[in-house]
Amino acid sequence: MDHERWSRLLARMPEVTEAAGPPLAVAFIGGDDHAAKRGRAWLWWPGSRARPSGPVAFDGRYPADWGLLLVMNDTAIERVGADGTAIMSRLVRRLDIKPFVLRPRDELDASGVLDFIESLELATPKH
Repeated sequence: MDHERWSRLLARMPEVTEAAGPPLAVAFIGGDDHAAKRGRAWLWWPGSRARPSGPVAFDGRYPADWGLLLVMNDTAIERVGADGTAIMSRLVRRLDIKPFVLRPRDELDASGVLDFIESLELATPKH
């Protein structure tokens, strides 16, 4: 992923609603960087307007402030950048996006990440 692709993808993410709890990131990473355990991850903070979205170094470890990791192939990066988040659940089912939930449900809920996970149809809604 590069800055241009990230900008298109970020423009398609839902509007950020401030969450009550500590912020957690949704980390997006290309499949090649994930397999190599090095490269760049791109962070989006669905529950925090204060945290800057953008690239960080990836060394195969998942920092404590990452709530969800989305490993995306080139097809998924292009499709989400063009079509928005509505296509993401389909891409997950096709394995073009591989999601990894990194934190317990209560932390994800407090940070605003759980709502995003549910929008991808990865979890049962909390009713």
